[in-house]
Amino acid sequence: MKKFFGLALCICCIFFLAKPSRASAQNVLLNSSFELWFDSLGIRMPFAWYTSEANDSGSATRTTDMHTGIYALKLTGSDTMAYAMTLSLCTSGNNYYFSGWIKSTSFIAGSFIITWLKLSQQPVMDPVIIPILRNTSYHNYTQIVQAPDSAVLVNVNVVALPGVTIYVDDVTLRDTVLTGIEENRYPFSVDCRPLKIYPNPVKSVINIEYPTKVNQIELFDITGKTLRIINHPEIRNRPIDVSGLKDGIYFIKLTTGDKKIVEKFIVQR
Repeated sequence: MKKFFGLALCICCIFFLAKPSRASAQNVLLNSSFELWFDSLGIRMPFAWYTSEANDSGSATRTTDMHTGIYALKLTGSDTMAYAMTLSLCTSGNNYYFSGWIKSTSFIAGSFIITWLKLSQQPVMDPVIIPILRNTSYHNYTQIVQAPDSAVLVNVNVVALPGVTIYVDDVTLRDTVLTGIEENRYPFSVDCRPLKIYPNPVKSVINIEYPTKVNQIELFDITGKTLRIINHPEIRNRPIDVSGLKDGIYFIKLTTGDKKIVEKFIVQR
């Protein structure tokens, strides 16, 4: 793993130094579409990515079931999670537009995890976690993330939960200062009206605010297990008691007609 990070850092440095100008350096992740693969000691991996294939054969493989191009990455969780990760340089203080395409048949299939690092590879702040949900065709997950002041590196990880298969393609991280992409504040929703959940992290009671009618509220844990269903709630300011939940990461799903909104919250005491 350490050898991978060292090699990846060298590749990133060469990549950025080879750019003729900063204006052309938009996507900071190499081999975003998983088109380039190499064999090392009998293990096939996508170029510039480190995967669980090194420890669990068959967990991270090349597939032609792609979103674009010729190939994509197939992650298959067995008794443990399957994963793929890559490392890149970042500019502290800049906003980045993350985008990744996923196909999966499991309701909560895994997550993207974005971690900011110092040059020593020590994490800076908490990671950004983007849950991967059920979509039988490729679905685009996007989010604006900001590099902390002391960040030099960014680690992008995509994880499939045990017993789950996901297809991954076109994972990019673009510097919005260079590309001019505007922030999408509500990346998991096809409905642009604001959903507010607070406090987050929460100890006992979390409040949900949404300006229009909601058909259903559902609470899930990180494995996708349904913890609570609230039908036809009064949503303008709905408190929900979560004092019975253990510390950890959970998800709230709001259903409004044919629209679904998913937000993460953390129970921390």
